[in-house]
Amino acid sequence: MVDILHGPKAAEQHGRHPRRRGRLTPGAFLRRFTGVDEKILASVPQERSRYTSLGGVVVSTALIAGTSMLGALTLLSHGSLQYLVPVAVLWGLIIANVDRFLITSLHGDADGWSRWGNVLIRLALAVVIGVFIAEPLTLKIFQERLDRQIMVERDQAISLTESRFKQCNPLRGQAPSSVDCTGYLLDGGDQALTVEGNMTERQRTLKAAEVRLAADVTEHATLVRRRDQECYGKDTEQTTGIPGDGPECRMRKNALNTFLTNHDISQQQADVAHLREQLSSLAVDRAGAEKERVTTLSKKIAEHAEEKKRAYSDIGLLDRWEALGTVAGRSGMVNFAHWLLRIIFVLLDCMPIISKMLNGKTEYDRLLTQELRAGSACHEAELNFTTRQTTGDYEIRLREEERRLKAERGRIDRDQRVDEASRDDEIDRLARTLITSMPTQR
Repeated sequence: MVDILHGPKAAEQHGRHPRRRGRLTPGAFLRRFTGVDEKILASVPQERSRYTSLGGVVVSTALIAGTSMLGALTLLSHGSLQYLVPVAVLWGLIIANVDRFLITSLHGDADGWSRWGNVLIRLALAVVIGVFIAEPLTLKIFQERLDRQIMVERDQAISLTESRFKQCNPLRGQAPSSVDCTGYLLDGGDQALTVEGNMTERQRTLKAAEVRLAADVTEHATLVRRRDQECYGKDTEQTTGIPGDGPECRMRKNALNTFLTNHDISQQQADVAHLREQLSSLAVDRAGAEKERVTTLSKKIAEHAEEKKRAYSDIGLLDRWEALGTVAGRSGMVNFAHWLLRIIFVLLDCMPIISKMLNGKTEYDRLLTQELRAGSACHEAELNFTTRQTTGDYEIRLREEERRLKAERGRIDRDQRVDEASRDDEIDRLARTLITSMPTQR
């Protein structure tokens, strides 16, 4: 009977024979993600199920990571799945390789602070990866709720922008000083403001002219009444009571004439009438200018609002991330679900390391350590042998070279002695020849 995960049970699981090459069972495939050596594991086949399960945890984490990346990519881009799925698969393979490295680094029976230090460092790395995996999935799960929150906030921002533009660009008068209008002032209402200023100035002028005219009319009526009372002999406390053109009557007439000379009431009345006509004309101009101002400002405010809407056309990953914080702050249930999902995904990514630590030191770890030590010893012995062999060869070659040099120096010495002997013989021959060639003295 054949085990689906582990293959034949009897001969292979209880013997020290490695599995046949070229046959990859599902269990062996999963164990590859744990970095175990199948040749060493064949010596302790009871450990296969443990490492097969651990490999399943690594594969599960990689699948979750790939799904998370696919969700994040769909939030960031609206491209076709045929382009997004390969990226998600690649990310899952990267996470699987990282987890495989983390598990492989914990194989062996090393003990002490070094082992626990490595565990803590790798666990911290697993937590970081778990958070990175959890957040995109959380955003994908709460996408609909987050999108509604983002749309509400954007509508509020657009309404606030329109309101600020309207406050800073009133139809009449200046913007209130209590409102910060930096960047919100618009052009297009200058004519209406100019007409409004002219009307305000004309109104002040008309009011002053009307006050003067009313005062002069009152004074003129008083002077006329006093003249008539004096000249017609009305008996009052302010007249003489004698009718006729007397000195007092003439004085009252002169005062009236002097007043009329200095105060032209007719001209003042004409000026007041002219100012009223100007105000009427300015009122008509103001109505037209205000209408044009309303049209211009409304158009520009609408353009700015539309520009704001275009800026909010797409919802990005960071927008949803910020909205998640807002929604979680307002809703305790969403905050609880957010943290629950985050903890679950972090634990899932930490499960390979946690599982390895929960399993403790296995027989495979002990055999692996022995195998590593044996391999190290063999490597050291081989290195020593190679070093001694190499140095021996060099020593032999050095001795041969020294012997060759010694023989070469002897040859050179012999040649030198032969040359010196040849020169001596030649000198002797020349000397004998010279002696024989000299005449004999008698």
